[in-house]
Amino acid sequence: MIDELLQIMLPWVMTRQILFSALLFVSSGYAFVKGGRPEQIGAATLLGGAGLSVLAASPAIHRFEGVETGILLTDLAILGIFLWLSLRSNRFWPMWVAAMLADEVIVHVMLHTMPNVVPRAYMHAIAVWSWLAQIVLIAATWRHQDRLKRWGADAPWKS
Repeated sequence: MIDELLQIMLPWVMTRQILFSALLFVSSGYAFVKGGRPEQIGAATLLGGAGLSVLAASPAIHRFEGVETGILLTDLAILGIFLWLSLRSNRFWPMWVAAMLADEVIVHVMLHTMPNVVPRAYMHAIAVWSWLAQIVLIAATWRHQDRLKRWGADAPWKS
């Protein structure tokens, strides 16, 4: 039964992981090259968080059957960084990403209170926010470049 399920799902999961990795590297690379300091910190945080989530996940055979404590702790650390960026930087976008990460944390907590959730639904509920965070990072970097073109400067930090 499990072997048949893995054979059906493996190509789809691998394609999704490849697409996410590509988006992660494109958004992070763009932010590292063209972004200001807040975008670069955000990119490093998202890139590091993705790597830590892979390392912190349960073994594949049991993944998402219960609360993924390692991923939850990673999400909490990333949330803390984006809350800090929201408070210190002159950018609005870190607040959006912090809200997305708060949603991920809420999903983890809700699974603890309602453990009968289908593992695939849990996986998708925490993964969707990571995709959106990459898109926000791309838009934030583009807006930073736009402000530089318009005004010649874009102060990264609050005074």
